[in-house]
Amino acid sequence: MSTRKWMDNAFWHNEEKEMAEAILVITDDNNREITQVVTVRKFDINGDLNTDFQELMAEVGEEKIDENTKERQERKSKEKEIEEQRKKAEEQARELEKLFDAKIKILEIDAIKNTSNKSLKSKLRRSKNQVELNLYAQLIMMEELGLGFVLNDSEKTE
Repeated sequence: MSTRKWMDNAFWHNEEKEMAEAILVITDDNNREITQVVTVRKFDINGDLNTDFQELMAEVGEEKIDENTKERQERKSKEKEIEEQRKKAEEQARELEKLFDAKIKILEIDAIKNTSNKSLKSKLRRSKNQVELNLYAQLIMMEELGLGFVLNDSEKTE
């Protein structure tokens, strides 16, 4: 004789508690277990109470399903937060890699490579983003090409 048993990890699909997802284990006459993930609705297509739903409520109970649903929602929320943090870290790593590659390319430019302005070159190497990198590269290029602004003595001391 075959038997049916509902596992106690069922959870609600909706707040109205009219649909739950559960695992049903059926043991057949040859003692083989068949496991099925089942979405159980409270009412069948005729609007009558679904016997599977009644059986699930009797075996597992509404309180246990409520508890499972809450735990599942919390777990899914944490998983989503962890995934967002992982994606953010990956994006930061990609941005740093792009910045590093850009620094290498900029430092290969002869005028920048051979500049005598060690202060600007140091700032270029330490730049934290593409905008800073481009700014320091431009300042070095302007200085090397003689296009830079000349500060008068009173501006240098301020």
